[in-house]
Amino acid sequence: MSDFQYVRKLNLDHCGMVYSFIRKGNDFIHTKIEGELLNRLGHTPIEIIGKTLYDFLPLDHANRKLTYYEEAWKGKFVQYESRSKGIYYIASLRPIIVGGEVVEVVGSCINVTNHIELQKDLDENQNVQPFHSPDRKNLMIKENYKWIFVPLDEIIFIERVERKSVIHTYNRRNETYEALTSLHQQLDERFIRSHKSFILNIDFLEVIEQKGTKYIAHFKDFDYTAKISNNMVIPLKNYKSTF
Repeated sequence: MSDFQYVRKLNLDHCGMVYSFIRKGNDFIHTKIEGELLNRLGHTPIEIIGKTLYDFLPLDHANRKLTYYEEAWKGKFVQYESRSKGIYYIASLRPIIVGGEVVEVVGSCINVTNHIELQKDLDENQNVQPFHSPDRKNLMIKENYKWIFVPLDEIIFIERVERKSVIHTYNRRNETYEALTSLHQQLDERFIRSHKSFILNIDFLEVIEQKGTKYIAHFKDFDYTAKISNNMVIPLKNYKSTF
């Protein structure tokens, strides 16, 4: 059984859509695609199979997805959230490696629109007023076989540890294989990429400590620290002074 068939058989109804692509020169070419979500997004297989992202998506959308495709082709498992035509979905990209090289990437998508709309209804009924972002209240991550919603207001910082991203709050610690770049796209202006391995919430930032040539971020009533790149010290000071 091929990897595409395996993902399809695994849970096509739940995923909503499965697809695959290969690389030819500098282009990623889609080789297969199917699923109900494809129809809901207004596309057909004939529009996509044999085509690149730029053949059927707006330029900005294609540019954004290209970043994830590039990461997957490097051999990384990638997850990201996207929205199109009022539909929210989570996409996963799984590289197929043969002889140490990526030969194909198999993708799957889960339609999470109902979860998003339910959260909006709950907030409206409870008269919840957003702090910074009117569109998003939670960071949505996949942890093992569960989807977990972490309130943005509770996230102190996120760090990359080996192949996992670790989300720190006062009460819990969640791990996901999703890249920091894709997680950052779900966050609002409070969250700053302070270092290649860290995203921090400036609302919790209390002290920037210099240790030799390195800088360390300390957070209010929290024992763990984060790293700050030298070129991010001044921007962080400015952000902290503004908010």
